[in-house]
Amino acid sequence: WTLGGMNMTHALDGFSKIHKWQFHNGAVAFSSKFLPSGFLNNSLAKDEIVWGVLAQETTPPRHNPGPAAMATAPNDNQNVNIFMLNGSLQVLSDTTTLVAVEPATLSFASEIKGLNLKNESNPFADICQSGSAHPYRASDGSYVSLREANKMTSGGKERMALYKIRADNVNTVDDIVHVDIPRASYTHSFGLAHGSNGFDTAVVVAQPIYSNMVKMMEFATMDKAFETPAGSNTTVHVMPMDGSAPLSVDLPPFFFGHFLNSWHSGEKEVSFDLDRQETIFFDRFSMAVQTNKTARDEWAAVHQNAYSTPTRYTVDLTTGDVKETTLFPKLSQCLSKTWCEMDLFKLHPDDIGKEYCGFWAWHNYWNSTSFGSWAIVRAELCGDEPKIVASWYQKNVFPSEATFVPAPGATDKTEGVMIFKVFEGETGVSKLVVADAKTLKTLATAVLPVGVPFTIHGDFMPAGGDEPVLV
Repeated sequence: WTLGGMNMTHALDGFSKIHKWQFHNGAVAFSSKFLPSGFLNNSLAKDEIVWGVLAQETTPPRHNPGPAAMATAPNDNQNVNIFMLNGSLQVLSDTTTLVAVEPATLSFASEIKGLNLKNESNPFADICQSGSAHPYRASDGSYVSLREANKMTSGGKERMALYKIRADNVNTVDDIVHVDIPRASYTHSFGLAHGSNGFDTAVVVAQPIYSNMVKMMEFATMDKAFETPAGSNTTVHVMPMDGSAPLSVDLPPFFFGHFLNSWHSGEKEVSFDLDRQETIFFDRFSMAVQTNKTARDEWAAVHQNAYSTPTRYTVDLTTGDVKETTLFPKLSQCLSKTWCEMDLFKLHPDDIGKEYCGFWAWHNYWNSTSFGSWAIVRAELCGDEPKIVASWYQKNVFPSEATFVPAPGATDKTEGVMIFKVFEGETGVSKLVVADAKTLKTLATAVLPVGVPFTIHGDFMPAGGDEPVLV
């Protein structure tokens, strides 16, 4: 957050750091390492936060070397997610760049810039490729993700494309399906629906957030480059992966961060759940808001009730009609005193892309009017009405995103454990928690040797034989 007297000012910034827990013979080992990116190495060498894309400008502001400097800026501070591919841990952000580290040591292994990936099909004169930090794993182990090809000027089309990277050929792209549109939307996550032979349909929700590439080159911050023109809609693109024509449906504008799930809900129908918001969440996670209790508690309310609201959309593929349903419209369904606000969802792996009956999530305003009252919760969707049926909460203790590990061989999809890190606000101690997935009662804890603040996104990676497993 701080280097050479300069401070980062947004929760989406910060030098990327990977945390690893290994379980073996009833014990857990912890290690962590900063991603040895060009952004970090250049910053350390100069004892300042160097030029490159950030969410928001630092204080004091960085020296602006001019638009041309963006061409040589590292822009490899991958600080969002991870994905195991061909034995390497790929560290991801909302770009197509892949930075790999060795799982055992977290040491740098390789870097492939997005524009250097081979075999891409993009519109003429695209200069930038943003993308999703939430890829899916295909049945053959391949990496399936979303690419957004952006232009410097408004002439011609931009593109949103679904693509695959095979485990044995990580620098080459197999494009699957795309849609050409006037402007490609910033899309952090997307959905894949599962058919009889694996994933067969992509659901891409293009929210009205567009990158002004001239401003990005000039200012190198997303808060300056992101724009939502008046009158913009949100467009749902249902994209068959067999090459059939996509269906695109315009809806009144809404925003989101994370998909929860998507599936075929009928022969000619696709449904998807996501965390709908009335306006972009970006400003909410400025440190000026997050360090001010009144501002963080009231931000969503004063921005058109822009809470992260689990919402279901059902698309009729014949007529293009769309039905919208709020999953938790009543506070009694989620034990909140403010809003049923949830994010950072987890599913049983067998439910991904299929109709499902429950999930786990991070819940704000838990039985409180305070944004900082955080819980890990389990929701059931298939009863009389969706509701929260279990929770993990401790006062002034702040859980990060949880990871679900199913019990081997279990037929009950709620059997297993939830693993998550917590930070104790009163003691400054960080702990790892293992909780029963069904009841969310604590099974075990481990005190970490250092304080670890809020962490986001990760995965559980089982090992073979007697080798330790990795989170």
